[in-house]
Amino acid sequence: MTAPEPYPRAGHAVAVSPGRADAARATMTALASSPDVFETFFEQARIGLALADLTTRYVRVNSTYAELVGQPPEDLVGVPFPTQVHPDEQQGSRDRVELLLSGRESTLQSEQRYLTPDGRVTWVLHGVTVVPDRDGAPAWFAVSAQDITERRRAEQDLRDLTAVLSERAVRDPLTGVANRSLLEERLRAVLARDARTGDTTALLFLDLDGFKAINDRHGHLVGDGVLRHVAGRLKAAVRPSDTVARLGGDEFVVLVEGAREEGVRALVGRLQVALAAPMTVADLDLEVGVSIGTAFSASGAEEPVALLAQADRGMYADKRVRRSSS
Repeated sequence: MTAPEPYPRAGHAVAVSPGRADAARATMTALASSPDVFETFFEQARIGLALADLTTRYVRVNSTYAELVGQPPEDLVGVPFPTQVHPDEQQGSRDRVELLLSGRESTLQSEQRYLTPDGRVTWVLHGVTVVPDRDGAPAWFAVSAQDITERRRAEQDLRDLTAVLSERAVRDPLTGVANRSLLEERLRAVLARDARTGDTTALLFLDLDGFKAINDRHGHLVGDGVLRHVAGRLKAAVRPSDTVARLGGDEFVVLVEGAREEGVRALVGRLQVALAAPMTVADLDLEVGVSIGTAFSASGAEEPVALLAQADRGMYADKRVRRSSS
Protein backbone atom coordinates (compact mmCIF):
# COMPACT_ATOMS: atom_id res chain seq x y z
CA MET A 1 0.00 0.00 0.00
CA THR A 2 1.32 3.43 -0.94
CA ALA A 3 1.52 5.88 1.93
CA PRO A 4 -0.53 9.10 1.45
CA GLU A 5 1.44 12.21 0.56
CA PRO A 6 1.73 14.58 3.51
CA TYR A 7 1.32 17.71 1.26
CA PRO A 8 -0.54 18.17 -2.05
CA ARG A 9 1.54 18.46 -5.18
CA ALA A 10 1.41 21.65 -7.25
CA GLY A 11 -1.75 21.80 -9.32
CA HIS A 12 -3.67 19.39 -7.11
CA ALA A 13 -6.79 20.56 -5.34
CA VAL A 14 -6.97 20.15 -1.59
CA ALA A 15 -9.92 18.00 -0.69
CA VAL A 16 -11.92 19.02 2.36
CA SER A 17 -14.17 16.36 3.75
CA PRO A 18 -17.86 17.19 3.96
CA GLY A 19 -17.69 16.60 7.68
CA ARG A 20 -14.95 19.19 8.22
CA ALA A 21 -16.69 21.76 6.00
CA ASP A 22 -19.96 21.29 7.86
CA ALA A 23 -18.17 21.64 11.18
CA ALA A 24 -16.49 24.88 10.06
CA ARG A 25 -19.78 26.36 8.89
CA ALA A 26 -21.45 25.37 12.12
CA THR A 27 -18.70 27.06 14.11
CA MET A 28 -18.94 30.29 12.10
CA THR A 29 -22.72 30.30 12.47
CA ALA A 30 -22.44 29.83 16.19
CA LEU A 31 -19.92 32.63 16.53
CA ALA A 32 -21.94 35.00 14.36
CA SER A 33 -25.08 34.38 16.34
CA SER A 34 -23.44 34.60 19.72
CA PRO A 35 -24.11 37.95 21.39
CA ASP A 36 -21.26 37.33 23.79
CA VAL A 37 -18.72 37.14 20.97
CA PHE A 38 -20.02 40.32 19.32
CA GLU A 39 -20.22 42.23 22.58
CA THR A 40 -16.71 41.24 23.58
CA PHE A 41 -15.28 42.19 20.20
CA PHE A 42 -17.17 45.48 20.01
CA GLU A 43 -16.50 46.69 23.53
CA GLN A 44 -12.91 45.54 23.94
CA ALA A 45 -11.63 46.53 20.51
CA ARG A 46 -8.55 48.74 20.74
CA ILE A 47 -9.86 50.97 17.96
CA GLY A 48 -12.99 53.07 18.04
CA LEU A 49 -16.05 51.37 16.60
CA ALA A 50 -19.49 52.84 16.01
CA LEU A 51 -22.70 52.01 14.18
CA ALA A 52 -24.83 54.76 12.64
CA ASP A 53 -28.08 54.83 10.71
CA LEU A 54 -28.38 56.22 7.19
CA THR A 55 -28.98 59.72 8.58
CA THR A 56 -25.40 59.36 10.01
CA ARG A 57 -26.68 59.38 13.60
CA TYR A 58 -24.93 57.09 16.05
CA VAL A 59 -26.92 54.18 17.38
CA ARG A 60 -24.02 52.45 19.16
CA VAL A 61 -20.40 53.36 20.03
CA ASN A 62 -17.75 51.52 22.00
CA SER A 63 -15.72 53.02 24.82
CA THR A 64 -12.59 53.54 22.71
CA TYR A 65 -14.58 55.58 20.20
CA ALA A 66 -16.23 57.60 22.94
CA GLU A 67 -12.83 58.39 24.43
CA LEU A 68 -11.55 59.64 21.06
CA VAL A 69 -14.43 62.08 20.68
CA GLY A 70 -14.35 63.03 24.35
CA GLN A 71 -17.95 62.21 25.25
CA PRO A 72 -19.71 59.40 27.10
CA PRO A 73 -21.15 56.70 24.80
CA GLU A 74 -24.72 57.42 25.83
CA ASP A 75 -24.35 61.11 24.94
CA LEU A 76 -23.34 60.24 21.39
CA VAL A 77 -26.45 58.23 20.50
CA GLY A 78 -28.49 60.26 18.02
CA VAL A 79 -25.60 62.61 17.15
CA PRO A 80 -24.48 62.71 13.46
CA PHE A 81 -20.96 61.36 13.21
CA PRO A 82 -19.73 64.05 10.72
CA THR A 83 -20.20 66.65 13.47
CA GLN A 84 -17.47 65.05 15.56
CA VAL A 85 -14.66 65.91 13.17
CA HIS A 86 -12.85 69.24 13.18
CA PRO A 87 -15.00 72.09 11.77
CA ASP A 88 -12.49 72.59 8.94
CA GLU A 89 -13.11 69.01 7.79
CA GLN A 90 -16.86 68.60 8.32
CA GLN A 91 -17.80 69.47 4.74
CA GLY A 92 -15.38 66.87 3.44
CA SER A 93 -16.88 64.32 5.83
CA ARG A 94 -20.39 65.07 4.55
CA ASP A 95 -19.19 64.78 0.96
CA ARG A 96 -17.80 61.33 1.70
CA VAL A 97 -21.14 60.25 3.18
CA GLU A 98 -22.91 61.34 0.00
CA LEU A 99 -20.41 59.38 -2.04
CA LEU A 100 -21.17 56.26 0.00
CA LEU A 101 -24.94 56.72 -0.21
CA SER A 102 -24.72 57.15 -3.98
CA GLY A 103 -23.30 53.66 -4.29
CA ARG A 104 -20.14 54.83 -6.04
CA GLU A 105 -18.09 53.69 -3.04
CA SER A 106 -18.77 51.16 -0.31
CA THR A 107 -15.84 51.97 1.97
CA LEU A 108 -13.85 55.16 2.47
CA GLN A 109 -10.85 55.86 4.68
CA SER A 110 -9.15 59.14 5.50
CA GLU A 111 -7.01 60.84 8.10
CA GLN A 112 -9.10 63.35 10.03
CA ARG A 113 -9.06 65.41 13.18
CA TYR A 114 -11.55 64.94 16.00
CA LEU A 115 -12.23 67.99 18.14
CA THR A 116 -13.40 67.17 21.66
CA PRO A 117 -15.67 69.49 23.68
CA ASP A 118 -12.71 70.53 25.84
CA GLY A 119 -10.73 71.60 22.75
CA ARG A 120 -8.44 68.58 22.44
CA VAL A 121 -7.50 67.68 18.85
CA THR A 122 -6.93 64.03 18.02
CA TRP A 123 -5.81 62.73 14.65
CA VAL A 124 -7.56 59.50 13.65
CA LEU A 125 -7.52 57.08 10.78
CA HIS A 126 -11.23 57.37 10.04
CA GLY A 127 -13.11 54.68 8.13
CA VAL A 128 -16.74 54.49 7.07
CA THR A 129 -18.28 51.39 5.48
CA VAL A 130 -21.81 50.86 4.19
CA VAL A 131 -23.45 47.82 5.76
CA PRO A 132 -26.17 46.41 3.46
CA ASP A 133 -29.36 44.64 4.45
CA ARG A 134 -30.29 41.15 3.19
CA ASP A 135 -31.44 42.62 -0.12
CA GLY A 136 -28.13 44.44 -0.65
CA ALA A 137 -29.53 47.91 -0.02
CA PRO A 138 -27.61 50.28 2.32
CA ALA A 139 -28.82 49.84 5.88
CA TRP A 140 -26.15 51.14 8.27
CA PHE A 141 -22.84 52.92 8.46
CA ALA A 142 -20.02 51.13 10.28
CA VAL A 143 -17.54 53.74 11.53
CA SER A 144 -14.02 53.07 12.79
CA ALA A 145 -11.44 55.43 14.23
CA GLN A 146 -7.84 54.66 15.19
CA ASP A 147 -5.77 57.21 17.10
CA ILE A 148 -2.77 58.25 14.95
CA THR A 149 -1.93 61.45 16.81
CA GLU A 150 1.54 60.31 17.83
CA ARG A 151 2.32 59.15 14.31
CA ARG A 152 1.20 62.48 12.85
CA ARG A 153 3.22 64.34 15.47
CA ALA A 154 6.31 62.29 14.65
CA GLU A 155 5.80 62.95 10.93
CA GLN A 156 5.48 66.69 11.57
CA ASP A 157 8.59 66.67 13.75
CA LEU A 158 10.46 64.93 10.94
CA ARG A 159 9.22 67.49 8.40
CA ASP A 160 10.23 70.35 10.69
CA LEU A 161 13.67 68.85 11.24
CA THR A 162 14.14 68.30 7.53
CA ALA A 163 13.16 71.91 6.84
CA VAL A 164 15.60 73.18 9.47
CA LEU A 165 18.44 71.05 8.13
CA SER A 166 17.67 72.09 4.57
CA GLU A 167 17.67 75.74 5.60
CA ARG A 168 20.92 75.37 7.49
CA ALA A 169 22.52 73.81 4.43
CA VAL A 170 22.04 77.03 2.45
CA ARG A 171 22.39 79.64 5.21
CA ASP A 172 25.42 81.17 6.82
CA PRO A 173 25.22 79.90 10.42
CA LEU A 174 26.58 83.12 11.91
CA THR A 175 24.50 85.77 10.16
CA GLY A 176 21.55 83.83 8.72
CA VAL A 177 22.00 85.25 5.22
CA ALA A 178 22.55 83.02 2.18
CA ASN A 179 25.82 81.10 1.98
CA ARG A 180 27.99 80.67 -1.10
CA SER A 181 26.12 77.55 -2.19
CA LEU A 182 22.73 79.26 -2.21
CA LEU A 183 24.16 82.39 -3.86
CA GLU A 184 25.66 80.37 -6.71
CA GLU A 185 22.42 78.42 -7.15
CA ARG A 186 20.31 81.57 -7.33
CA LEU A 187 22.82 83.31 -9.58
CA ARG A 188 22.75 80.45 -12.09
CA ALA A 189 18.94 80.45 -12.07
CA VAL A 190 18.70 84.24 -12.50
CA LEU A 191 21.20 84.35 -15.37
CA ALA A 192 19.39 81.50 -17.12
CA ARG A 193 16.14 83.45 -16.79
CA ASP A 194 17.81 86.63 -18.03
CA ALA A 195 18.90 84.77 -21.17
CA ARG A 196 15.20 84.23 -21.93
CA THR A 197 13.84 87.60 -20.82
CA GLY A 198 16.69 89.96 -21.67
CA ASP A 199 16.84 91.36 -18.13
CA THR A 200 19.98 92.59 -16.40
CA THR A 201 21.44 91.29 -13.14
CA ALA A 202 24.00 93.02 -10.94
CA LEU A 203 26.38 91.68 -8.32
CA LEU A 204 27.77 93.82 -5.50
CA PHE A 205 30.88 92.46 -3.80
CA LEU A 206 31.43 93.99 -0.35
CA ASP A 207 34.49 93.81 1.88
CA LEU A 208 34.54 95.54 5.26
CA ASP A 209 37.21 98.14 5.97
CA GLY A 210 38.65 98.14 9.48
CA PHE A 211 37.08 94.84 10.48
CA LYS A 212 40.42 93.04 10.99
CA ALA A 213 41.56 95.68 13.49
CA ILE A 214 38.33 95.25 15.49
CA ASN A 215 38.67 91.49 15.43
CA ASP A 216 42.33 91.59 16.52
CA ARG A 217 41.73 94.11 19.29
CA HIS A 218 38.44 92.92 20.77
CA GLY A 219 38.32 89.24 19.86
CA HIS A 220 36.23 87.00 17.65
CA LEU A 221 33.06 87.26 19.73
CA VAL A 222 32.94 91.01 19.13
CA GLY A 223 33.90 90.45 15.50
CA ASP A 224 31.02 88.02 15.11
CA GLY A 225 28.68 90.60 16.58
CA VAL A 226 29.85 93.15 14.01
CA LEU A 227 29.21 90.70 11.17
CA ARG A 228 25.69 90.05 12.44
CA HIS A 229 25.03 93.81 12.60
CA VAL A 230 26.36 94.23 9.06
CA ALA A 231 24.19 91.40 7.74
CA GLY A 232 21.11 92.93 9.36
CA ARG A 233 21.81 96.34 7.85
CA LEU A 234 22.37 94.84 4.41
CA LYS A 235 19.06 92.97 4.52
CA ALA A 236 17.27 96.14 5.66
CA ALA A 237 18.73 98.18 2.78
CA VAL A 238 17.97 95.87 -0.17
CA ARG A 239 14.70 94.91 -1.85
CA PRO A 240 12.89 91.69 -0.89
CA SER A 241 13.78 90.27 -4.31
CA ASP A 242 17.53 90.82 -3.77
CA THR A 243 19.76 88.21 -2.17
CA VAL A 244 22.30 88.99 0.56
CA ALA A 245 25.02 86.36 0.99
CA ARG A 246 28.13 85.96 3.08
CA LEU A 247 31.03 84.25 1.34
CA GLY A 248 33.18 84.02 4.48
CA GLY A 249 35.20 86.29 6.73
CA ASP A 250 34.02 89.86 6.19
CA GLU A 251 33.05 89.38 2.53
CA PHE A 252 29.41 89.81 1.51
CA VAL A 253 27.64 89.76 -1.84
CA VAL A 254 24.32 91.28 -2.90
CA LEU A 255 22.56 89.79 -5.92
CA VAL A 256 20.32 92.39 -7.56
CA GLU A 257 17.72 91.06 -9.99
CA GLY A 258 16.13 93.28 -12.65
CA ALA A 259 18.97 95.76 -12.16
CA ARG A 260 19.30 99.27 -13.58
CA GLU A 261 22.58 101.15 -13.36
CA GLU A 262 21.08 104.19 -11.65
CA GLY A 263 19.27 101.96 -9.17
CA VAL A 264 22.45 100.03 -8.38
CA ARG A 265 24.39 103.26 -7.86
CA ALA A 266 21.72 104.42 -5.42
CA LEU A 267 21.87 101.07 -3.63
CA VAL A 268 25.66 101.30 -3.30
CA GLY A 269 25.25 104.72 -1.70
CA ARG A 270 22.64 103.43 0.76
CA LEU A 271 24.84 100.49 1.75
CA GLN A 272 27.85 102.73 2.34
CA VAL A 273 25.82 105.02 4.57
CA ALA A 274 24.16 102.14 6.43
CA LEU A 275 27.41 100.35 7.20
CA ALA A 276 29.32 103.51 8.15
CA ALA A 277 26.90 104.29 11.00
CA PRO A 278 28.29 103.40 14.44
CA MET A 279 27.15 100.13 15.97
CA THR A 280 27.13 98.95 19.56
CA VAL A 281 28.52 95.48 20.20
CA ALA A 282 29.25 94.21 23.72
CA ASP A 283 28.94 97.80 25.09
CA LEU A 284 31.51 98.97 22.53
CA ASP A 285 30.76 101.71 19.99
CA LEU A 286 32.39 100.51 16.79
CA GLU A 287 32.61 101.66 13.22
CA VAL A 288 33.55 99.93 9.98
CA GLY A 289 33.73 101.04 6.39
CA VAL A 290 33.04 99.11 3.24
CA SER A 291 34.55 98.74 -0.22
CA ILE A 292 32.09 97.75 -2.94
CA GLY A 293 32.63 96.45 -6.43
CA THR A 294 29.84 96.06 -8.94
CA ALA A 295 29.39 93.90 -12.03
CA PHE A 296 26.53 93.66 -14.51
CA SER A 297 25.27 90.89 -16.76
CA ALA A 298 22.79 91.72 -19.52
CA SER A 299 20.63 88.96 -20.98
CA GLY A 300 22.53 86.31 -19.01
CA ALA A 301 25.68 86.85 -21.08
CA GLU A 302 28.13 86.36 -18.18
CA GLU A 303 28.97 83.10 -16.48
CA PRO A 304 28.36 83.09 -12.71
CA VAL A 305 32.04 82.61 -11.83
CA ALA A 306 33.13 85.35 -14.22
CA LEU A 307 30.52 87.77 -12.90
CA LEU A 308 31.58 87.14 -9.31
CA ALA A 309 35.27 87.60 -10.23
CA GLN A 310 34.48 90.87 -11.99
CA ALA A 311 32.68 92.22 -8.93
CA ASP A 312 35.60 91.05 -6.75
CA ARG A 313 38.08 92.98 -8.89
CA GLY A 314 35.86 96.04 -8.67
CA MET A 315 35.87 95.77 -4.88
CA TYR A 316 39.68 95.72 -4.74
CA ALA A 317 39.81 98.71 -7.07
CA ASP A 318 37.43 100.60 -4.77
CA LYS A 319 39.54 99.62 -1.75
CA ARG A 320 42.71 100.97 -3.40
CA VAL A 321 40.98 104.27 -4.10
CA ARG A 322 39.83 104.53 -0.49
CA ARG A 323 43.28 103.79 0.85
CA SER A 324 44.95 106.33 -1.40
CA SER A 325 42.45 109.04 -0.45
CA SER A 326 42.67 108.41 3.30
